[in-house]
Amino acid sequence: MHTDQQVKKRLQDEFNDIESKNMWNMTFRFVEVESSKIKKTSDEAKKPQNKALNRYQDVSPYDETRIILKRGNVSYINANLVQVCNCERQYILTQGPLENSTSHFWLMVWEQSSKAIVMLNKVIEKKKLKCHQYWPKKKKDNDKFVWNDVGLSVEFVSKINHGFYALSVLKLNDLDSGESREIYHFHYTDWPDFGVPKTPTPFLRFLRDVRRSGSLDPSHGPIVIHCSAGIGRSGTFCLIDTCLIKMNTPEGLNYVHIRTLLAEMRKCRLGLVQAPEQLRFVYQSVIEALDSNWEAENEDNLPSLDGSLLNNISGSDCESSDSELSSEAPPLPPPRMESLRQQDENDYDDEESLVSESDSDENGLNPPPLPPPRDLDLSKSNDRMDTTNTKDERNKNKIEEEAEKIKIMADKLKIMKRKQIEQEKWEQIKRHCNNGKQSKNK
Repeated sequence: MHTDQQVKKRLQDEFNDIESKNMWNMTFRFVEVESSKIKKTSDEAKKPQNKALNRYQDVSPYDETRIILKRGNVSYINANLVQVCNCERQYILTQGPLENSTSHFWLMVWEQSSKAIVMLNKVIEKKKLKCHQYWPKKKKDNDKFVWNDVGLSVEFVSKINHGFYALSVLKLNDLDSGESREIYHFHYTDWPDFGVPKTPTPFLRFLRDVRRSGSLDPSHGPIVIHCSAGIGRSGTFCLIDTCLIKMNTPEGLNYVHIRTLLAEMRKCRLGLVQAPEQLRFVYQSVIEALDSNWEAENEDNLPSLDGSLLNNISGSDCESSDSELSSEAPPLPPPRMESLRQQDENDYDDEESLVSESDSDENGLNPPPLPPPRDLDLSKSNDRMDTTNTKDERNKNKIEEEAEKIKIMADKLKIMKRKQIEQEKWEQIKRHCNNGKQSKNK
C-alpha cells in the first residue's frame, strides 16, 4: 500500500503533468468520450406534460436514477439521485427550481427527508434568471411560502452571512400532519456559471461547514444540491466531496483516479462537471485539502482565506496556468435553452443572491487571487483599480478572442474555398480559349 506522501505526490505529479503540457481540454475530452458510452433513457423528461418542468430542454434526468414524487398530481421533477460505490454519500442533483416547479422541489426535500439544500448559483447571473426565488429571505409578518398543491409551507427562521456564503435556517411544515422540520439552506455566492471559485480555500471552508452541519451524514436523507442546470457547479461540488471521502480511508490516503470517478458519477446524471476549468478546480481543491488542515475544529487553525496555498499547487505562478485554456478553443458547454417561462428579474432584491457575476467571473478561465475586502475604499486606490480593470478586461476578452479565432478560421476557409472554385473556373476558361485557338490554327 502506498504511503500518504506517495499518494499526495502521485496526485500532484498528475496535476503538474496536465498543467505543464496544457492538456486540460484533452483531459476533459477523455471524460466526454467515456461518458458518450453511457446509454440511458430520459423518456419521462420528454413527455409533453413534463417539458415545461425542465429549465433547459437539453438537460434531462435519466429515468433510472430520477427522483419520483409521491404526493400531489405531479410525479416528475428534473432531479437524479447520485450515489458512488464504497462511499457514504448520497446526493440529489437538481436544476434551480422554476416558478411552476417550486412546490415539487420542496415536496422532494420533504419526501426524501433531506436535512439541507446547497445552492451554488445566484438567482440572476449576467442579467439572466437562473433560478426562481423559492425560499423566504427575511422574517416578516405573514412572510410564509405556502403550496396547497403539495400541502407544504416554508418559513424563514434565521440567517448568518459569512461573506462568500450565507446560511439560512428554514422551517418546512406539513400542512396535513402538522409536522415540521428545520432545513439548512447553504448558499454559496462566489461561484460563476461555467467557471470556478477564485481559490479552493473558501470553497473548502464552505464544504467543511456543510459537513459539520451533519447534513451529509447517512442518518439523514440525501442532501439536495443545485445550481442552474444542476450539472456543472453541482457536479463539481459532489466530485470534490466524493474524492476526499474515498481518499481518506482508515488505513491512510488512497489514490483516486479523478477522471475515472467522474465518468462513473455521470452514470447517475448526465454532464456532471461542464468545463475543463471545473475539472482543474477539482484537482486543485483535493490537493489543497490534502496539504492543509481544512477540517480543523478550531477556527484559528483553519487555512487563511487569502488563497496562498493555491499559488504553490503547481509550483508556478497562477498566471501561467491560463495557457492551457487559451492554446485551443475549449469545448462549448451545452446550449442549455432558457426556461419556457420568462420571469421579471425586477421581482427579486436579495443582496447576495442577485448580484451579477463580473466579466472575469463569467470566464472563470484561471482562478485569480481573492479580490480586495468588500469594505475597501476604492476611491483611494485608483492605481490598483486601473490594474484590476486591465486584468478584468483581459479576462473578459479571452473567450471572445477564442470565438473570434474560430470565426476568422472559418472565414479563411470560406475564402480559400471560393478562390479554389474561382481558380478552377479560370482554368476551365483558359483551357476553352486554348482549345479554340488550336481549332483555328488547324
